Amino acid sequence: MPDSPLTADVSSVLHLGHAAMRDLVAALPVSALDWKPGRETNSIAALVIHALDSERHLTGVVADLALPRDREAAFRVEGLTGDELVAQIDAVERDVDGHLALVTGDRLAATIERPNRTATGAGWLVFVAAHSREHIGQASLTRQLAEQAGLDRLIG
Repeated sequence: MPDSPLTADVSSVLHLGHAAMRDLVAALPVSALDWKPGRETNSIAALVIHALDSERHLTGVVADLALPRDREAAFRVEGLTGDELVAQIDAVERDVDGHLALVTGDRLAATIERPNRTATGAGWLVFVAAHSREHIGQASLTRQLAEQAGLDRLIG
């Protein structure tokens, strides 16, 4: 259980996002999950996996854990079913909850440098919650575009 109001709030926001992700992917066929609306865009599956990867990684960074990461792999994901995505959402939710439980006040206040940005631990947690919601929005829009593109017969 997170031990600060901030980590508790971030956990709540991420849990709401995970519920939205589950609703978004649960009944979709792989063809809709892998569909891309255009060049240099991402599929629903890739957006969800990228958001989850970022959550896991950045909450781990704030918790002072050294976690391996291949950021680009999330964008290459294909062939996952809705059930497989839901299982990954559930697993990352457990991991993130564990990471947030480890975050101390010192880590919230600490300056944490990443390759392209520096922020406090608290700043990184706010960032990860906002970043995840951004990609949920993109995935929702991608689903709407898929429906309009004629995949609605698959989406139902």
